[in-house]
Amino acid sequence: MKRASKFISIALSAFIALSLTACGQNNGGNANSASSPKPSDPAASNAAAETEKPHEDVTIRVSYWAGTQLTIDAHNKVVELFEKAYPHINVESEYAPGGEYNDKILVQAASDTLPDVIRTDYSQINNYVSKGLLAPLDDFVANKTIDLEGVNPMHIDVGRVDGKLYGINIGNNALVLYYDPDKLKEAGVTLPESEYTWEQYEKDLLTVKDKLDIAGDSHYGQSQFEIWLRQNDAKLYAADGKSLGYEDDGLFTTFFDTQLRLQKKGLLSSIAVESEIKALEDGPFPKGQAAFGGYGYWSNSHSDVFVKQLGKQVGFSFFPGPTKGAYIKPSFFHGVWSKSKHPVEAATFIEFYTNNIEAAKSLNGYFGFAYNPKVLAGLEGTFSENQKHIVDFLAKVEKQGSPIDPPAPAAGSEVGAAFKNIASEIFYEKLSPADGATRFREEASKILSK
Repeated sequence: MKRASKFISIALSAFIALSLTACGQNNGGNANSASSPKPSDPAASNAAAETEKPHEDVTIRVSYWAGTQLTIDAHNKVVELFEKAYPHINVESEYAPGGEYNDKILVQAASDTLPDVIRTDYSQINNYVSKGLLAPLDDFVANKTIDLEGVNPMHIDVGRVDGKLYGINIGNNALVLYYDPDKLKEAGVTLPESEYTWEQYEKDLLTVKDKLDIAGDSHYGQSQFEIWLRQNDAKLYAADGKSLGYEDDGLFTTFFDTQLRLQKKGLLSSIAVESEIKALEDGPFPKGQAAFGGYGYWSNSHSDVFVKQLGKQVGFSFFPGPTKGAYIKPSFFHGVWSKSKHPVEAATFIEFYTNNIEAAKSLNGYFGFAYNPKVLAGLEGTFSENQKHIVDFLAKVEKQGSPIDPPAPAAGSEVGAAFKNIASEIFYEKLSPADGATRFREEASKILSK
């Protein structure tokens, strides 16, 4: 009997001396086919003859991050379908919480023990490529091991670095300012519209506190700061990735001045409470203790968690400010380890995860919405009410937002850590926003200029 997929949570070493700096299987054009597996030799001259040969049993390892049991279950269902379609390929899955995942990958990279399939975020793909962790996938696309025929290039090109394709986008996503419609109505607050101003947002938070005596929202971090910059026609990073992409430190100062003003009025949840958030089920909004959920939540799996936990449909809104700050983002990429001993089987798994109709039905948009026209056609009529809300919101973002910024440079993780530390000092009122802006520029410039 084929053994079940293994879920391995790898403990991270506390002392790391190395400095290492983020759905139908389509065989022959039939997106729902279950034909024989592809050959394990990419250079085979006679693919038809190869598929007739017995396949040697192969085990591939797959990594992903999981902040909730729902994520683990969603992934496991796809693996189960894949193993049935490809009986000779066994999948061992490894996961870690989002905050620990990148560290785990870098520890494994240091010891040459990376999995065959690596999940990576848009913000980390440059980092992984610069370290030589990922293999180019262009040949697999050319021979249709990964079939992207008919896909809009915009959904493919987001996974390119220096012209080569290193990541396959699993689905589309967007940052959301969630809200609890029942709580807003109870407080007498009008549900947010597309052009939701900061002035109106602050008034609504005040009303929520006055009427319901609960926190209006949580503090905003780097993700929202990047939206803030986009609203002001700026970017976090320069085009060459060697410096910050904005010159006016007043943008940083005003962003945090605004947060502090809301904090001092008691309109945001406490930093102490937010520091204890370990999973999607945690935090004021998913626990029904806040009217808004702007913590840094995304449109796909996060909304599923909230709907199930709160027992109601949640609302989707743009963040305060011009809607041009919003953007469509690949929820994550799948890539192949550059030293994998089973690259074709790894690519076959990626193809299945991305394009197999049954896999897509199983995921139901959990990891972002499919973009392959064949897959979308196969999913027609299957969306839940919550999925329909996500589809509508993504359509608004695509229409009213603007194109996503280039991926963070390889040193983006270090810059992100500096931002988080400085933001924490500001929120604990140990550092002024103006001094924080100066320090962030100094630290980020030093990191990026290496």
